Amino acid sequence: MERLRPGWFLQGLWDAEYQQYRLLAYLARVRREYLAQRLYPHLADLVASYEEMRTLSRQVEEADPTPELETLQEILTFSLPRLESSIEEGRVLYETIAQSLYVQVVGVVPMYRDEGYVLLRRGTEREIHVYLYELRRMYDAQGQQVAIRLSFVGTYDQVGFFSVRERLLAERKDLPVPLTLGVESPWELPIEPTLLPIIQRALPKWTQIAAQGGLA
Repeated sequence: MERLRPGWFLQGLWDAEYQQYRLLAYLARVRREYLAQRLYPHLADLVASYEEMRTLSRQVEEADPTPELETLQEILTFSLPRLESSIEEGRVLYETIAQSLYVQVVGVVPMYRDEGYVLLRRGTEREIHVYLYELRRMYDAQGQQVAIRLSFVGTYDQVGFFSVRERLLAERKDLPVPLTLGVESPWELPIEPTLLPIIQRALPKWTQIAAQGGLA
């Protein structure tokens, strides 16, 4: 699916009706992606485009009017509520899926929790998808920022999370006592465009809850 790139509304014909048509066609494709439970990258693109256009709209309102700016304002006025509606639809789907995930600690909770494993199982699948997670904590003027990375390890045809963890401990010696989180989705949802982004954003919270004795 074609991405919604920054400044998309400045490309092609400089005509409000043309740009409105482009946006409606794109949002129709996004709706089809939502119906297939695929959230990314289009949800992130929608949010970025909305913020870009909202900032630009404020600047246009403060500028002296010209025919070009009037056309731009017409595009922005048409686009912003429709982008907001599509974002809200995506967020509702996001929250529904996120709240449906069952998360548990597999094994012990180590002192060091910035690296470990995520074991993912979907619906009635027998396979367990394994990912190595890494949290990198950085500090700037706004405070602590966390960079989160998920790397695919492999797929294991096992009955339970604990047996997969034992295999990982035997096969991979770089993490002798890793925090291992088992994540179960009640539905067989797309992994790359949906489950992984949700898991990635939730990982700092999950590791903190695990340290406090939760997720048992």
